[in-house]
Amino acid sequence: MDTKKLNLYMSILKIGLVAIGVILSLFIIGGPNMESTVEAQETFREGSSMSLVTSFTGFIIFASIGLILLFFVVQLITNPKKTVLSIIGLLVALVLYLIFLMIGTSDTNESLKLLEDVQVAQGTIVSSSAGLYTVITGVVLALLVAVFGPLMGRYRK
Repeated sequence: MDTKKLNLYMSILKIGLVAIGVILSLFIIGGPNMESTVEAQETFREGSSMSLVTSFTGFIIFASIGLILLFFVVQLITNPKKTVLSIIGLLVALVLYLIFLMIGTSDTNESLKLLEDVQVAQGTIVSSSAGLYTVITGVVLALLVAVFGPLMGRYRK
């Protein structure tokens, strides 16, 4: 397949998916808000527009996961060394997340000062904290590599 045609098809697909997402978002925005009656909110939740939006979101999530897996397979075939390093990096991030998850957190609903109607389970707080710590660790390491990487290259020479 010609590269120009592939780029054209991919652009059409992107624009189409974004347009559908925007239109479906308007369904959500046009729905009842928290000041509406409980019956109106429940009717909206069980209605076709909410069902359509959640189905589209699920489709996008599963299609994205499929494309990511396909990308890794194609990259593994075409460029195995860098792909293996990328997969090792993902596994290191997973192990780091699991370590933070096992360590846990001392945060609670009370220490986070959550309102009574917004209380969450302790597992949600622990997993969210582990994810935040993992991301912060990755950002700090990336900044250190960006700052000290060029210096280390000059030092080796």
